[in-house]
Amino acid sequence: MLKVTIENGDFVMKGTFDFGYIGTFRDSQIEIGDDLEEVRDWEIVTDSLDAVNCSDEEIAVFLTNYLNGFEAKIQQNLKQVNDNFLLRVFEDMESCGCEFWECDALIIPEKMPAHPENEIYSPNWDRITRLETAYRDMPNDGSLLKPDVEAQLRKGFPMFNFDRFIKGIIPESVCLTDGYIAFQCSDNFGKLILCAGYDELDEQLTFTDWHNF
Repeated sequence: MLKVTIENGDFVMKGTFDFGYIGTFRDSQIEIGDDLEEVRDWEIVTDSLDAVNCSDEEIAVFLTNYLNGFEAKIQQNLKQVNDNFLLRVFEDMESCGCEFWECDALIIPEKMPAHPENEIYSPNWDRITRLETAYRDMPNDGSLLKPDVEAQLRKGFPMFNFDRFIKGIIPESVCLTDGYIAFQCSDNFGKLILCAGYDELDEQLTFTDWHNF
């Protein structure tokens, strides 16, 4: 659970925000994207409060409830959120030919092909393209049935140590703006896969702005 307070005009965050595979964010890792006066003009605020006349405490309670509600929605649809994140990651890995097999922690040795540079990504191009069709610019709030991305990726990349990769994700920040939650994360493999993985999710949990730089 997360609690937002306002002290001397600044937002103070206490608690956690669980984003599934992306990580659990704590306290100062959780941010509000604007200052207090700008937040009063947010559509999500003006739709719910008399933003001109309401107190700082009412703003803080609203943001607390909104953030916890956003987290609850993520948790209720965690499979699709995790799948979308993994798909974005593997799209990047494939497009740049990431040589993850150079990192011992990320491979399952007995599943490694003899010539990984030729035998890992090429057979999976069509698989990832099909998955992308179901996920790109689509809500992840349970309103659409979607294929099991993780199962398909594990089948296509049996040599990749998914469990170790997920364990090695480093949550950096999560930020609320007007109707969007943005996250940033990296990895503990020398940023081999996630340098600064970033995306914004709208209220339907659609991933809208993926970057990894």
